[in-house]
Amino acid sequence: MYWLEAILSLMVIVDPIGNIPTFLGVTADIAEEKRQRAFTVSVMVAAGILLLFSFTGDLILRKVFQIEIADLQIAGGALLLVMAIDDLVFGSRRRHNSAEETLSAEEVGCVPLGCPLLAGPGAIVTTLTIWKNPNTGPFAALLAIIVVLALFRVLMYYVEDINRLFGRLIITAISKVMLVFLAAIGVRMLITGIGTYWPITK
Repeated sequence: MYWLEAILSLMVIVDPIGNIPTFLGVTADIAEEKRQRAFTVSVMVAAGILLLFSFTGDLILRKVFQIEIADLQIAGGALLLVMAIDDLVFGSRRRHNSAEETLSAEEVGCVPLGCPLLAGPGAIVTTLTIWKNPNTGPFAALLAIIVVLALFRVLMYYVEDINRLFGRLIITAISKVMLVFLAAIGVRMLITGIGTYWPITK
């Protein structure tokens, strides 16, 4: 069941459901056909970024930056924890501000939808950690990328219906719950990374 854990970990970080208000806001002034194209572009960009770091992450870490996966777990765990706390406190205000900026479908698909909303630092660190984890490995990482991004694309195809069905209040509540899990994942990554250098005995 490690593959399921990998999928859930990446899904919590990407949070496609909780980000529905953001996606709708950023693409508010784009025609439906171009909006769907922006969502498709975002999936392609996010998949490319996550796959690039998955396949070349070890080379980038060890050869270029000369750091270990444990270092990335510590930094990534701290980042996820800060991101979760920050979004819980200031998230709605920042999403509202970002939604005021309207660009072309391709530009919106690349930034901010593709990166950093889908393939942000948290998603990159999590994917690379899953890839390097002996209990999960490359298969679980690839499966997580495919499932999460495919789910995002399906959700975005029906995004207007979902938004009308559940309403902003319920979607926001789901997003806040996901942020709590995001903070928990950050804490776990921190403990795992620190435990590499200073083993934690039970």
